[in-house]
Amino acid sequence: MASLTPNSEFIVRPAKSLEEARNFWWPQMQKLQWYRDFNDGQTHYAVAGKEGWLVVQSKDDETAEGCIVPFVYANSTGWVGFFIVNEQHRGKGWGAALFESLLKFYADHKTGFVGLDGVAEQVPTYERRGFVTKCPLVLMVHPSVSEAPLIKADFNLEEGEKLVDLCDVPHRLLIESDLAHTGFERPKLWSDEALFSRPDVYGYALVSSKDANKLLGWVMVRRMEHGHRFGPLLADSYKQAFVLLNKAMQDIESSKGSMIAEIFSPNPEGRKVFEELGWKWGGVDYHRMWLNGKVPKEQDAGGRGEKGMFAIFDAAEG
Repeated sequence: MASLTPNSEFIVRPAKSLEEARNFWWPQMQKLQWYRDFNDGQTHYAVAGKEGWLVVQSKDDETAEGCIVPFVYANSTGWVGFFIVNEQHRGKGWGAALFESLLKFYADHKTGFVGLDGVAEQVPTYERRGFVTKCPLVLMVHPSVSEAPLIKADFNLEEGEKLVDLCDVPHRLLIESDLAHTGFERPKLWSDEALFSRPDVYGYALVSSKDANKLLGWVMVRRMEHGHRFGPLLADSYKQAFVLLNKAMQDIESSKGSMIAEIFSPNPEGRKVFEELGWKWGGVDYHRMWLNGKVPKEQDAGGRGEKGMFAIFDAAEG
């Protein structure tokens, strides 16, 4: 897919490779301080696919000057990620062309639900393109352990619960749990290619001691520049979420970096469990917005996300 708008000076096309996508994306992440890691480029590119990472370039120069990622998941749901245009090309229609290409991508793939997370100053732009705010997300942070020692707590498991390493949980159980809480079916995300081959990724799960196929909750942690990103954190109860978060934090007690997580605010206990373990508001809230106001039932009022989703995977991928 490539498009040259009549009389325009630019082309929108898929990135030619992971290297091209990341060569633009990673310096932007560092400049914007969006709490990512170099390896996240591989993760997101593996999910987006070869046609799903769009860039904009001058018609006379193949260097990418902007990008947007229309993630499309297996159950025809979608998410808008990484909408960025270099400052010198803003206000000239380059961003508008990227977004129009994204919406066409979703239409071509018959995507039923499309969401995004935007900061307050971006909301009017997204509203003009048909997106409706449904709830906020809260950014929570924990300073490095050298600045704020961890709050110690026991891992008091209930009878019938077993704590296991996340890498020992079959991927299909993570896919099913993610779908049940978010409405997104993402086998490409919960895979070795995207995540589990990364040496920095770790986590824990609570399973039934009587049935290892019964997943009660889980947490994932991955590296970001100058620290660690926590999420998702999914659990059947507040206590299970507490146990998982506490254990995952203690594993990086010697780390010098900070920790961040993005909280699904419709779950009133999401922020509470992080605050109980010493986290504080990071000064940023996102607006979770949906195209034409259409929300997957799992994330809508009364959905499972309202009780079981404590932290999301990533604002850039839903």
